[in-house]
Amino acid sequence: MTKCLDCKYSQAYRKPGNCRYEYRCEHPNQKYIIDYFKEHKILKLHGFLGFSRAGEFPVKIAPKWCPLKGADDNG
Repeated sequence: MTKCLDCKYSQAYRKPGNCRYEYRCEHPNQKYIIDYFKEHKILKLHGFLGFSRAGEFPVKIAPKWCPLKGADDNG
């Protein structure tokens, strides 16, 4: 099972003066993610995992659109 918490492609960003982190997937296969979002009519920013406070992670397991999750299911 793939977890974003352990993935080297999940990145946290924080604006100065803000205590909230924005987590995104920075996987090199962004085309796959963009195509998945278009195909499933997902209207949020592609690769967006969620917002969280320091020390927390917004998702427990990888979302359906994760390129690595697709690789795990096939192999």
